Amino acid sequence: MFGIVENGSVIARFTAPLSLVSNTPVFTSDTLSLKRHISSRGVQRWELMAGVEPLSDSANDLFVNLVTKGISAVFTITTPQNYGVISKRTHSSGQTAQGTALGTQITIANSTGFMPKGTMVRFANHGKVYMTTSDITDGGAVNIFPPLRVTVPSATVFYSHDDVLMNVRYEMDTVVGMTYTDGILMSLGTAKFVEDV
Repeated sequence: MFGIVENGSVIARFTAPLSLVSNTPVFTSDTLSLKRHISSRGVQRWELMAGVEPLSDSANDLFVNLVTKGISAVFTITTPQNYGVISKRTHSSGQTAQGTALGTQITIANSTGFMPKGTMVRFANHGKVYMTTSDITDGGAVNIFPPLRVTVPSATVFYSHDDVLMNVRYEMDTVVGMTYTDGILMSLGTAKFVEDV
């Protein structure tokens, strides 16, 4: 289940519509001859927009999370996986990986089965979330996006199922309190979460 995590449990799940967007700033300019110049700083973060449904009748856990985290504190969500990834994957959990900082390829060990491209992944030695850009069967090399921020030492635990946690903050325009849609049911409408990089 994908949603807001507190003390190891999901306290509120994400509802449709849901979008997970890669924010990679680029700067463009056109010359008088209409030649376009594009430059990028090589930075990236994930941004998620979704409805949020409390998992308790009173919604008190979500209310406390909204008020205490506000827009300044970092908290954790489970990263949604693409439906195609979920339906096609057969790879095992308990995998390990290694890779070099700024590299776009990692080597996976202790894995059996198929992991499709588009799988959201995370490594135990740092909090950035990545996406695979190539398919892999069993172990071996797989491409990722964005490039690794830090080196992933040999035998680092590798998360690629519904256990991929992302450190996020609420976007500045998210309501940090309660909104009731019918006097009983708490609703935020659509909330936006930005990856803490």
